[in-house]
Amino acid sequence: MKTLLTIYGSPTPPGKLARALDAAEEHATGHPGWRAVRLSPLTPTVWPEDAAEQVAAASGVLVASPVFRASFPATLKLLFDQLPVAAFGTRPVAILTVAAAPEHALAAERHLRDVLAWFGALTAPHPLFLADRLLSGAPLDADVRADLGALVDQVVSLTALPEGTRLGPTPLAARRGPRTGRPPHPHTDSRKEPTT
Repeated sequence: MKTLLTIYGSPTPPGKLARALDAAEEHATGHPGWRAVRLSPLTPTVWPEDAAEQVAAASGVLVASPVFRASFPATLKLLFDQLPVAAFGTRPVAILTVAAAPEHALAAERHLRDVLAWFGALTAPHPLFLADRLLSGAPLDADVRADLGALVDQVVSLTALPEGTRLGPTPLAARRGPRTGRPPHPHTDSRKEPTT
């Protein structure tokens, strides 16, 4: 069975962002052979001890974040800080952000994309931004559910790549020795001449 790990990246109790994840998880479990598991902080500054293992065991990941001061919250940064460089490996990762105003649409997504690139994650090309007012009605609007489903479908489709497929070079952070500060490994492609 494949697992979609959804990461609830908010320091606040579950609300609108959690409603979006509920719909995404429901859609994921509609795919044959898929289940959804949610990783949430225990407190605004503490994540479960097995967080890294949960990320490593996932087939795909959906990172959900509110927008706080034009970025993602410190709660989510604390999770990223405790993960090893290889945590995301070549797993597909989708980005969902929620904020009060549409002007914030790219704020947290841009920063999340940079952090995920540092990890070498296979970041899905199309993120989803939702204005929080779209998540306040019950039930969720059909268009919102469809967008959340399409976000999940990207992850499911990307998991069809052969396991371990890396699209692009090994990220710089993964080329260093663990905590040694050694410079990155040189390119091994003999076709490339070193530049001077």
